[in-house]
Amino acid sequence: MAKKRRRSRKKNNSQGTATIIFLLALFVIGGGMGVRYVMDNYIADQRTQTSKPAKSETPEQRQQHRFINSVAKPAVNVYKDNHQVLPSIVIAQAIVESNWGHSQLYQEANNPFGIKGSYNGHTKSFPTSEYVNGKEERINANFRVYPNLAAAILDHDAVVAQRFLPPHVTNYRTAAKLLQQNGYATDPSYAKKLVSVINTYSLNRFDGY
Repeated sequence: MAKKRRRSRKKNNSQGTATIIFLLALFVIGGGMGVRYVMDNYIADQRTQTSKPAKSETPEQRQQHRFINSVAKPAVNVYKDNHQVLPSIVIAQAIVESNWGHSQLYQEANNPFGIKGSYNGHTKSFPTSEYVNGKEERINANFRVYPNLAAAILDHDAVVAQRFLPPHVTNYRTAAKLLQQNGYATDPSYAKKLVSVINTYSLNRFDGY
Protein backbone atom coordinates (compact mmCIF):
# COMPACT_ATOMS: atom_id res chain seq x y z
CA MET A 1 0.00 0.00 0.00
CA ALA A 2 2.87 2.36 0.77
CA LYS A 3 4.44 1.77 -2.62
CA LYS A 4 1.18 2.55 -4.41
CA ARG A 5 0.91 5.84 -2.54
CA ARG A 6 4.45 6.79 -3.65
CA ARG A 7 3.54 6.10 -7.30
CA SER A 8 0.42 8.24 -6.95
CA ARG A 9 2.44 11.14 -5.54
CA LYS A 10 4.99 10.83 -8.38
CA LYS A 11 2.23 10.82 -10.98
CA ASN A 12 0.54 13.83 -9.42
CA ASN A 13 3.86 15.72 -9.29
CA SER A 14 4.42 15.07 -13.01
CA GLN A 15 0.96 16.32 -13.85
CA GLY A 16 1.49 19.42 -11.73
CA THR A 17 4.82 20.16 -13.41
CA ALA A 18 3.24 19.81 -16.87
CA THR A 19 0.43 22.14 -15.86
CA ILE A 20 2.87 24.76 -14.60
CA ILE A 21 4.91 24.56 -17.82
CA PHE A 22 1.72 24.88 -19.88
CA LEU A 23 0.58 27.90 -17.89
CA LEU A 24 4.00 29.52 -18.17
CA ALA A 25 3.93 29.01 -21.94
CA LEU A 26 0.52 30.63 -22.13
CA PHE A 27 1.76 33.53 -20.02
CA VAL A 28 4.81 34.07 -22.24
CA ILE A 29 2.77 33.88 -25.45
CA GLY A 30 -0.06 35.97 -24.07
CA GLY A 31 2.38 38.43 -22.55
CA GLY A 32 4.16 38.83 -25.88
CA MET A 33 0.89 39.47 -27.63
CA GLY A 34 -0.07 41.92 -24.93
CA VAL A 35 3.21 43.79 -25.26
CA ARG A 36 2.82 43.96 -29.02
CA TYR A 37 -0.76 45.21 -28.65
CA VAL A 38 0.33 47.91 -26.23
CA MET A 39 3.25 49.00 -28.44
CA ASP A 40 1.10 49.10 -31.59
CA ASN A 41 -1.45 51.28 -29.86
CA TYR A 42 1.26 53.49 -28.39
CA ILE A 43 2.81 54.10 -31.82
CA ALA A 44 -0.58 54.88 -33.35
CA ASP A 45 -1.35 57.25 -30.50
CA GLN A 46 1.97 59.06 -30.95
CA ARG A 47 1.17 59.68 -34.60
CA THR A 48 -2.25 61.18 -33.97
CA GLN A 49 -1.87 62.83 -30.59
CA THR A 50 -2.35 66.56 -30.38
CA SER A 51 0.27 68.93 -29.09
CA LYS A 52 0.08 69.11 -25.30
CA PRO A 53 1.31 72.28 -23.62
CA ALA A 54 3.67 71.92 -20.68
CA LYS A 55 2.82 73.41 -17.30
CA SER A 56 5.78 75.79 -17.46
CA GLU A 57 4.75 77.34 -20.78
CA THR A 58 3.82 80.98 -21.17
CA PRO A 59 0.28 82.06 -22.11
CA GLU A 60 1.53 82.77 -25.64
CA GLN A 61 2.97 79.27 -25.98
CA ARG A 62 -0.25 77.73 -24.70
CA GLN A 63 -2.19 79.74 -27.27
CA GLN A 64 0.13 78.49 -29.98
CA HIS A 65 -0.44 74.88 -28.95
CA ARG A 66 -4.20 75.45 -28.98
CA PHE A 67 -3.98 76.90 -32.47
CA ILE A 68 -1.89 73.96 -33.71
CA ASN A 69 -4.43 71.54 -32.28
CA SER A 70 -7.39 73.41 -33.77
CA VAL A 71 -5.90 73.19 -37.27
CA ALA A 72 -4.33 69.73 -36.95
CA LYS A 73 -7.52 67.74 -36.40
CA PRO A 74 -9.43 68.90 -39.51
CA ALA A 75 -6.19 68.95 -41.55
CA VAL A 76 -5.56 65.29 -40.76
CA ASN A 77 -9.19 64.33 -41.42
CA VAL A 78 -9.17 66.03 -44.82
CA TYR A 79 -5.84 64.45 -45.74
CA LYS A 80 -7.13 60.99 -44.85
CA ASP A 81 -9.92 61.49 -47.39
CA ASN A 82 -8.11 63.14 -50.30
CA HIS A 83 -4.32 62.86 -49.73
CA GLN A 84 -3.79 66.24 -51.38
CA VAL A 85 -1.80 68.43 -48.96
CA LEU A 86 0.26 67.16 -46.03
CA PRO A 87 -1.16 68.19 -42.63
CA SER A 88 2.23 69.63 -41.65
CA ILE A 89 2.07 72.01 -44.63
CA VAL A 90 -1.53 72.97 -43.89
CA ILE A 91 -0.74 73.77 -40.25
CA ALA A 92 2.46 75.65 -41.11
CA GLN A 93 0.68 77.74 -43.74
CA ALA A 94 -2.08 78.59 -41.28
CA ILE A 95 0.53 79.68 -38.72
CA VAL A 96 2.54 81.80 -41.16
CA GLU A 97 -0.41 83.31 -43.04
CA SER A 98 -2.59 84.12 -40.01
CA ASN A 99 0.13 84.85 -37.43
CA TRP A 100 -1.09 82.07 -35.16
CA GLY A 101 -4.72 82.95 -35.75
CA HIS A 102 -4.36 86.61 -34.81
CA SER A 103 -4.89 88.06 -38.29
CA GLN A 104 -8.00 90.06 -39.06
CA LEU A 105 -8.62 87.80 -42.04
CA TYR A 106 -8.79 84.73 -39.82
CA GLN A 107 -10.76 86.41 -37.05
CA GLU A 108 -13.44 87.79 -39.37
CA ALA A 109 -13.45 85.39 -42.32
CA ASN A 110 -12.19 82.02 -40.98
CA ASN A 111 -9.50 82.27 -43.66
CA PRO A 112 -6.10 81.34 -42.18
CA PHE A 113 -4.42 80.77 -45.55
CA GLY A 114 -4.80 84.11 -47.29
CA ILE A 115 -6.75 82.64 -50.21
CA LYS A 116 -8.13 85.39 -52.40
CA GLY A 117 -11.41 85.45 -54.33
CA SER A 118 -14.84 84.32 -53.14
CA TYR A 119 -16.23 81.18 -51.54
CA ASN A 120 -19.82 80.35 -52.49
CA GLY A 121 -20.26 84.04 -53.28
CA HIS A 122 -18.77 85.25 -49.99
CA THR A 123 -15.84 87.65 -50.14
CA LYS A 124 -14.43 90.57 -48.16
CA SER A 125 -11.67 93.13 -48.63
CA PHE A 126 -8.72 93.06 -46.23
CA PRO A 127 -5.34 94.80 -46.13
CA THR A 128 -2.43 92.52 -46.96
CA SER A 129 1.27 92.55 -47.74
CA GLU A 130 2.54 91.64 -51.20
CA TYR A 131 6.07 91.58 -52.57
CA VAL A 132 6.48 93.50 -55.83
CA ASN A 133 9.94 93.43 -57.41
CA GLY A 134 11.35 92.21 -54.11
CA LYS A 135 9.79 95.03 -52.08
CA GLU A 136 6.97 94.62 -49.58
CA GLU A 137 3.86 96.70 -50.26
CA ARG A 138 0.56 97.05 -48.40
CA ILE A 139 -2.56 96.69 -50.54
CA ASN A 140 -6.24 95.82 -50.17
CA ALA A 141 -7.50 92.61 -51.75
CA ASN A 142 -10.65 90.49 -51.76
CA PHE A 143 -10.40 87.27 -49.79
CA ARG A 144 -12.65 84.25 -49.41
CA VAL A 145 -14.96 84.12 -46.40
CA TYR A 146 -15.58 80.67 -44.92
CA PRO A 147 -18.28 79.46 -42.51
CA ASN A 148 -15.71 77.59 -40.40
CA LEU A 149 -12.12 76.37 -40.28
CA ALA A 150 -12.93 72.90 -41.64
CA ALA A 151 -14.46 74.43 -44.78
CA ALA A 152 -11.39 76.64 -45.18
CA ILE A 153 -9.02 73.66 -45.00
CA LEU A 154 -11.07 71.60 -47.45
CA ASP A 155 -11.17 74.47 -49.94
CA HIS A 156 -7.49 75.28 -49.38
CA ASP A 157 -6.43 71.73 -50.18
CA ALA A 158 -8.52 71.67 -53.34
CA VAL A 159 -7.02 74.97 -54.54
CA VAL A 160 -3.46 73.93 -53.72
CA ALA A 161 -3.85 70.53 -55.42
CA GLN A 162 -5.33 72.15 -58.51
CA ARG A 163 -2.91 75.03 -58.94
CA PHE A 164 0.24 74.66 -56.86
CA LEU A 165 1.13 71.04 -56.04
CA PRO A 166 1.30 67.91 -58.21
CA PRO A 167 -0.27 64.69 -56.85
CA HIS A 168 1.42 62.47 -54.27
CA VAL A 169 3.90 64.93 -52.78
CA THR A 170 4.68 63.30 -49.44
CA ASN A 171 7.76 65.27 -48.39
CA TYR A 172 7.02 68.55 -46.64
CA ARG A 173 10.27 70.17 -47.79
CA THR A 174 9.44 69.41 -51.40
CA ALA A 175 5.89 70.65 -50.92
CA ALA A 176 7.07 73.93 -49.38
CA LYS A 177 9.52 74.49 -52.23
CA LEU A 178 6.87 73.82 -54.87
CA LEU A 179 4.38 76.17 -53.22
CA GLN A 180 6.86 79.00 -53.52
CA GLN A 181 8.02 78.08 -57.01
CA ASN A 182 4.46 77.87 -58.31
CA GLY A 183 3.47 81.24 -56.90
CA TYR A 184 1.30 80.47 -53.88
CA ALA A 185 2.94 83.41 -52.06
CA THR A 186 5.05 86.34 -53.22
CA ASP A 187 7.30 86.22 -50.14
CA PRO A 188 10.76 85.08 -51.37
CA SER A 189 11.36 83.35 -48.01
CA TYR A 190 8.01 81.55 -47.93
CA ALA A 191 9.34 77.99 -48.29
CA LYS A 192 12.02 78.55 -45.65
CA LYS A 193 9.43 79.92 -43.22
CA LEU A 194 7.18 76.90 -43.68
CA VAL A 195 10.01 74.41 -43.19
CA SER A 196 11.28 76.30 -40.14
CA VAL A 197 7.84 76.25 -38.50
CA ILE A 198 7.38 72.56 -39.25
CA ASN A 199 10.75 71.69 -37.75
CA THR A 200 10.36 73.94 -34.70
CA TYR A 201 7.00 72.47 -33.69
CA SER A 202 7.52 68.94 -35.09
CA LEU A 203 4.43 69.32 -37.26
CA ASN A 204 5.47 66.44 -39.52
CA ARG A 205 4.30 64.07 -36.78
CA PHE A 206 0.78 64.73 -38.06
CA ASP A 207 1.67 63.49 -41.54
CA GLY A 208 1.67 59.88 -40.33
CA TYR A 209 -1.74 60.32 -38.69
